[in-house]
Amino acid sequence: MRVMSPDTLLAAEHRRTLLRQITHLLALPAQHQKRYVDAMIARYADWVQLMPASEAHHHAGLGGMLDHGLEVAAKALQIRRGHVLPPGAAPERIVHEADVWTYAVLTAALVHDMAKPVVDQVITLYAEDGRQLGPWEPWHGPIPDRPGAAWYAVRYRRDRRHKLHEPVAPLVAHWVLPACSLTWIARHGDLFAMWTAAIHGDMEQAGPLGQILLQADRESVARNLGGGSPDRLPTAAKGLHEKLATALRHLLDQEHLPLNRNGAAGWLTGDDLWLVSKRTADALREQLRQEGHTGVPSSNDRIFDVLQEHGILVPNGERAIWKATVASDDWSHDLTLIRFPVSRVWADPVCRPDEFGGTVSVHSHTGSTADDAKTEATSHAMETSAAAEGVTGSQVVNDIGGCEGVTPRSGTEHKTQSISYASHTPQNDREPACPSHSDNAATAKDEQTTSAPTADSDSGHSLPDDNGEAFLAWLRSELAEGHLAINEPYARVHVVDAGLLLLSPGIFRDFYQATGRDWNNAQKRFLKMRLHQKNPRNDTNIHHYIAERDRHTGYLKGILVPDPEPILGAWRPEPNRYLRPSLK
Repeated sequence: MRVMSPDTLLAAEHRRTLLRQITHLLALPAQHQKRYVDAMIARYADWVQLMPASEAHHHAGLGGMLDHGLEVAAKALQIRRGHVLPPGAAPERIVHEADVWTYAVLTAALVHDMAKPVVDQVITLYAEDGRQLGPWEPWHGPIPDRPGAAWYAVRYRRDRRHKLHEPVAPLVAHWVLPACSLTWIARHGDLFAMWTAAIHGDMEQAGPLGQILLQADRESVARNLGGGSPDRLPTAAKGLHEKLATALRHLLDQEHLPLNRNGAAGWLTGDDLWLVSKRTADALREQLRQEGHTGVPSSNDRIFDVLQEHGILVPNGERAIWKATVASDDWSHDLTLIRFPVSRVWADPVCRPDEFGGTVSVHSHTGSTADDAKTEATSHAMETSAAAEGVTGSQVVNDIGGCEGVTPRSGTEHKTQSISYASHTPQNDREPACPSHSDNAATAKDEQTTSAPTADSDSGHSLPDDNGEAFLAWLRSELAEGHLAINEPYARVHVVDAGLLLLSPGIFRDFYQATGRDWNNAQKRFLKMRLHQKNPRNDTNIHHYIAERDRHTGYLKGILVPDPEPILGAWRPEPNRYLRPSLK
């Protein structure tokens, strides 16, 4: 790409429209507009040039960083009009400081992502004649400051660290913000503290500035990806298959779908990427909903059909599902997978992850329509049970979610894969040690219940008669086989510093769907086993956690098991760094 001047970069009509909006919303005197705003935006354009804002997510095209910065700035200024700032101040102070608070919103919006080229990308500079000049060193200033630089090429670092750009942003902010800007903001102590927190990515400490920036950023992302935005401009609509493909690349890039290890979501072998079917569909659905998309299919089969129709996944005959054994030196799992051509996920071979060192062996028999009918029957039984209890559909959704402030998933989306408890054999150190009731699990007769048909009795699976012990056996085996995710955005199970957090009642409703057992009784019987720890703040069984990730905040509630060994055995994943205890 050619190195361009700020005037050339900002000449595009859609950018000129955004600049006019920014000028109108600021309403500064002409001399202040020129000194504090025009010069800063020109320096921002000089800094980001035509670099993308992400590799495979929002604003991933040429000029994506510039467009995203201007969009967030314009939207943040619009949102700021609905806030009285400084919060709780006397009317005289509010009037006196109105302009500096508005200006702080603008500067935070421009600066918050400007370190992405520094930590996420490698920029190589070239002379006019094509001679390579070496890498861009952002610590020495914008690309045009490098003598002789006329062209540049961008590639993404394979070893980049997620969200590192946030704490690095203040280190390079001076290349965009004039000294007079920092002087003006720094004169106001409360504002300066919030502003510094905002550009560091600490939105909780940033107060109203953080709230404004988060909302503006989300709406810019949603607009670019085709999601819902209150003032969305008319643009060419993206098909669902494009949205799913973009979301998949993002989830893989951010390692929300980890690869090539025991308990991973997928494995790369040769020209194929194999992903656990249900786990991937749940993650795609949750990602699209967080981005503001509407009309996201609640059925996994529909998601698979869309991907299959557009050649994004490799079908297995007329079906999307493959049943295969994934094995490495010391572990092996039989899984239900979907298969993608690697070239459809990573167009650039340089960006592809390393291949899996083990094997993925496809089974000759991949299931029948009877299996699908059984799964659908289990889902229908859950809906019927909820209706019999007088629970509305929305209540079922909210109960299942177990997370306030995060879009919950509907009951039909949790069709947990069935596995045989009677024939299961530990295969590696990740496999939990057998519980004290394992002999009963191997020999118990099929359970009959009056509240709902039992999936385990229909399929020949054996579980202990006691619903609490049955839940524990099911949970251990589902985690060991990789059917239940840990520490993922949509997971029911999270490792925290204090132990293992089981989101409740969602995890027990998943147990119902897999086995047909009474989930409410299973929860009560599990608590009778006294594996959990009560919340000392309110002497209840429920612990509350705050989840903060990718500028999204949610509230989780669940049962805390201080000693994970009865569930995980010797396996100890790292605690989820995105969770922290709430003071509730």
